[in-house]
Parts: sequence; structure tokens; C-alpha cells
Amino acid sequence: EIRFKNDNGEDFGEWDEKSLDEITEVVGGGTPSTSNQEYWDGEIVWLTPSEINRKYISKSKRTISIEGVNNSSAKILPKGTVLFTSRATIGEVAIAQNEVTTNQGFQSFIVKTDILNEFLYYWLIFNKNLFLERASGSTFLEVSKNSIKLITISLPPFLEQQKIAEFLTAIDERIDHTTAQLTHTKQWKRGLLQQM
Repeated sequence: EIRFKNDNGEDFGEWDEKSLDEITEVVGGGTPSTSNQEYWDGEIVWLTPSEINRKYISKSKRTISIEGVNNSSAKILPKGTVLFTSRATIGEVAIAQNEVTTNQGFQSFIVKTDILNEFLYYWLIFNKNLFLERASGSTFLEVSKNSIKLITISLPPFLEQQKIAEFLTAIDERIDHTTAQLTHTKQWKRGLLQQM
């Protein structure tokens, strides 16, 4: 078991068991009517699960208007919201870099003061099976908002959450750097082979 220490070399406090409903506001999404063009091509980012493929996200393929938000179950989510796909493909996660909306394939988390969104991001990735176990559906799998709210999380003190998130972020950055180097080396090899 790995535990982080504070800047004075002392242990942080005990971890608490909390439900996701206690530490976040769980918010679903929606899709405006596609037959009404006034609802589309506006200024508001509107995400679908297929677009969740990186840690931070700020743009979408399609956008909606404020009329589209007002006339559907789509909701404007604040910057920092942890986006979580809950339908068909369950468990893809990203952090919104600006205000966004999503379709109904999401149950997203607006964090409260006692949890860091970056910590929750990593926790969701590592605990994907908790959500898959609660999924149901005949056409496609979906995990409901009510099921998600009841899932419990072991929550460290806020400063320890920051240390954990920083540590995992540094590993991700190293992976990204190594992946970029590998891609560059493969391109270099391909160039050499073409010249032979």
C-alpha cells in the first residue's frame, strides 16, 4: 500500500468512505430535436461518447444553441466537470476545459469542495468495473444515474488527493512523451526504408 506524506513528512489523515452523490452532483445529458435547425450550429459544445478519447476536452464535432439547451434535457456543465460515458461504451472519462453540454450517453460529475476533479478522473478510470457491474439493458448496456449515485469511493484528504493526482499526471506525461518518441522513430525508420 502506497501512502503519500505531507510537506513535513507526516502522514495525511484517514480516508473517508463517501457516496458519489455526497461529493458530486451527477448530471445527465440530452439531445435537442434534430429537425429544428435553430437548436444546432450554435456556440455551445455538445459532446457524444465517441469524442471522449483524451484527458482534457474543449471542442466537439457538433455544437448547439442556447435554444437547443432550453428545449432539451441537455445541461450546461461548468469548466472542470468530469465527463463520464454511461451508455453503450461505459467508463470513458474526460475533464471539460470549458463549459460544455453532452448527449444522453453521459452521467457527468460536477465536483463539490471536498474532492479534486483530477483525483476523481483517475479514480473513475481505475474503478470502471464498479459501473460495468451495475449496467443493464437489452439493446445496449447503460448504468443509471441512481445506481451511480450510490457507488462509494474511498476519499483521501484533499491535499493527499492533489499529491496522488500530480503523481499520476506525471506518469501520463511520461507515457505521452515516450509514445511521441516511438511514433517519431517509426516515421524515421519508414523514411529510411523508402530510401533503400
